[in-house]
Amino acid sequence: MLLKNLPGLLYNIGSNSLDPDFLYVTNIWRRAEVLREFKAQISMFVEDNVQDGERPEDVSTRLYRNPFYNWTLFIINDITDYYAQWPKSVTQLQDFINQKYSNPQATKHHVTTEVKDSNNNIIVPAGKIVPSNFQVSYYNGSTTVTANPVVSVTNAMYETELNSKKQNIQVVKPKLIEDFVAEYKALLVKGRVTTVAGGTSDINM
Repeated sequence: MLLKNLPGLLYNIGSNSLDPDFLYVTNIWRRAEVLREFKAQISMFVEDNVQDGERPEDVSTRLYRNPFYNWTLFIINDITDYYAQWPKSVTQLQDFINQKYSNPQATKHHVTTEVKDSNNNIIVPAGKIVPSNFQVSYYNGSTTVTANPVVSVTNAMYETELNSKKQNIQVVKPKLIEDFVAEYKALLVKGRVTTVAGGTSDINM
């Protein structure tokens, strides 16, 4: 929907930079530049949790009563591959795990559990990938303690955790969505035209 608003790139497809042969294409990279401008305005965004089975248009309808603002979710969260980056439903995740791994319950890697000393200082943080025989020794008040703070993570556990993280997304506050859409489109078409091979120059459009 927004591609028609994207500024252009002029690519020099000729072999001579002094006598260029330009090809005009849409500048999809402008999106990243615009996004950086918006992310500085942190008061515009709030965290949301994608519910099981919700698609982008479902989230958009729930938040904005309009399914066609679904593209803002991709923009704000820098999602370029829906199938890889949008959270899967419980059923989709199970099917994905079963297709990807011959043994979903096999160990993928090992991670640390949190270790604290007698003064409540963290000696080992949780969640660090380590060998299964990882050990740590530390002085605990009156004696030296050696621990093996390691747990195994299965393939299924790993994929489930990744999917859970994807459920936490940033969204535009509902009361600001109309302003965001208008300003985003305005910034998008402001854009640049860039020449490649013969050097780079910015031209306001």
